[in-house]
Parts: sequence; C-alpha cells; structure tokens
Amino acid sequence: MDTFYLVVYIVVLILNIIFPLYLLGRMWFALSPFVINLYFSEKKSWYNDWNSTRFIIVFTLFVISFGISFLWGLPLLEKIKFGDIDITSIFFYIFLQSLCFVLLEGKMDHSFKPYAAYKKFHKEKYAERFVFTKKIGTKETILLQSKKITEEIKNSKQSLSEEILQHKNVSEEIHHLATENNQLLKTSDFNFEIRNTANLILADVMEDYFISKDSEENLSNFLLRKRKSGKIIFTKTARNGVSVQPILDFFSKYTDLIEKCKNEEINEEKITTQVEAIKIINEIVLANDKHGNPVEIPINSKNFSKYLS
Repeated sequence: MDTFYLVVYIVVLILNIIFPLYLLGRMWFALSPFVINLYFSEKKSWYNDWNSTRFIIVFTLFVISFGISFLWGLPLLEKIKFGDIDITSIFFYIFLQSLCFVLLEGKMDHSFKPYAAYKKFHKEKYAERFVFTKKIGTKETILLQSKKITEEIKNSKQSLSEEILQHKNVSEEIHHLATENNQLLKTSDFNFEIRNTANLILADVMEDYFISKDSEENLSNFLLRKRKSGKIIFTKTARNGVSVQPILDFFSKYTDLIEKCKNEEINEEKITTQVEAIKIINEIVLANDKHGNPVEIPINSKNFSKYLS
C-alpha cells in the first residue's frame, strides 16, 4: 500500500471511528440528566424542552451513523487496504455521516457548540444546569379539583344570599359595601376579553404553548380569574432570539387582543393599536432565549407585525 492509499485509509478509518463516537458523546448530554434525575428523585421527568420524541430522534440518528460505519465504513476500509479506492462510495459515506451530524446537532442544546455544552455541564451545579418538567397530574384530577372549586363558589354565593335575606334591615353603608365587593369580583384586570375558558384544562394549555410549570398559578389567575398575579413564562426556544409563535398563538386563542389589532372598529368600539398590544403582552409574559435566559420584552413591532400579516 503506497502513501496515497495509506493516507486515504487513515482518513476513512478516523471518520469511521470519530463520527459515531462524537454523536454518542452528544447523545450522552441528552440522556444523562434524565437518568440521574430518575435515579435520585425516582421521577421520569425530562428537562427544559426535551421530551421522549426528541430523544428518539437523537438516538435514531446515532444508530444510523453507527450502522453506516459498521456496514459501509468497514467494507470500504477493506477495499482501500487491497488498493481499491471507490471515490463515489467514499464521497457518499462522508456525506451521509455529515448529514447525521448536522441533523443531530440541530436537535441539541447549544447547537454546533459542543464545547459550550461541555463547559456548562461541568461548571454549574446539577440543579442549575437542568430545569426538569413535572407532571401536573391526570386530567381527571384537574377536572375534579375544578368541580370542587366551582361547588365551593356556589356554596359561598348561596350562603351570602341567605345572609342578606336574613338581614333585610341592614344599614345603607353595608349595602354599599356589598355592592362594591360584588362589582370587584366581576371586574377584570385587563381591557380585553378572556375567552375559551369553558372546561379548560391547564395541563393541556401549558403543554400546547410551552408554558413553564412555575407559571401554573399565574396562568390560572389570568385565564380563570382575569387577574394578573405574575408573569407567564414561555419556555420554547428558537435558534435566534426567542420563539414568539406560541405566545401570540396563546393570546389569539384565549383573548380578543390580536383580533382587535387586525380589524377595524367593531360595534363602535375603539381598536387596539399594535403598540398598545405589544406593551400589554410584554407586561404579562416572559420568554426564554436559546440559552435559557429570560427575556423581559420578547414581543417587538417586527415580530408582531410579521405575525399579523
């Protein structure tokens, strides 16, 4: 085997080893947090925006790369060893391995920055590196809790009505206070309408729109009580900046804010300008960028106008 054949042989040999090993190493960063969390807390929770489907994609790409190395790369080495160099086979071998590499990196945290992932993995504490999603519970449990809350509200209203009937001769001041209190219960913190909340299951809303478990109470207050108790955190990340699609889809479905920006005057009511809508949404939501850092003002005129168009 002359020098040329030796060089080609060494190059293919290195690629045959380095591609599967590299992808296996990247896959380790996807699986190890899940395994560690399962062992220590005995919970099958995935972390950040990872889920079983995403891991299956990553694992499948590794298996394909390993299969290409074993079933194609080894016979290719044998041919080169005996002086048979097939340029076309070598080209497609490298192309397919590179394709597996690119597709897998696109699904990983810190895409195409393995060293950044390695530094983050070793620098920060385990609890700070990964934020694990928690199962909220079954739909039946949530529905049961909703029914109990509804029943308690009905009982409270009934008790209040009985008290008022028993005290017909109450003073004017008490009547005034009762009326004012009832009015406050009906008043919303927002100048837009909250809708589509009948038979609402918060767990489904959080899953559909990538809302953090930490925002469950704030989300409940927003949709069910029309109150602002804190910011709703959206966790879906984008390759650049933040992912605004889930945020705007959420407001489009559960409020009439987006509709007011699109249409002209409805029933002689003033429409909401884009500037006003952007300010309102940014006061209610918080989003994570591609590095998982919170962005206080995720919606701007550019991405909002693009959504409306």
